[in-house]
Amino acid sequence: MRRIGPEPILGRFAVCSAVRVVVAAAERERRLALRRATVTAEWEVVGEGADAVAAYGEAVERRARFLVVEAGLAGDGWEVLLRRLRSVSPNVVVVGVGEVPGADAAVPPDELDRLRETMRELLHDSGDHRHDGA
Repeated sequence: MRRIGPEPILGRFAVCSAVRVVVAAAERERRLALRRATVTAEWEVVGEGADAVAAYGEAVERRARFLVVEAGLAGDGWEVLLRRLRSVSPNVVVVGVGEVPGADAAVPPDELDRLRETMRELLHDSGDHRHDGA
């Protein structure tokens, strides 16, 4: 299994690094809001999609660790795309903004301030990520 996250430094782990995020929402303003809600000094938004197919393509091409998806995009064909995504990118974590079928977690659409913490918890629960001194 490919290890995503910190690289060991002299027997210790580096602080959160190289966490790649793709955001997906139909409207540009909402994608910008998702970007602002997810980006940190250590996490990078590497792509975005205006529909489910574009989100899938960006997540695969950009080797995203997270795909943050607005519930409105999870319509017809979403579950097929999600299965395909998990088969080619098994380490991807899907976070729904609203109820998204098959997502690993969800945050309410009006509580984007909870998005980053939800993602952090998922990353740490996966066991492939540590902080210096942890």
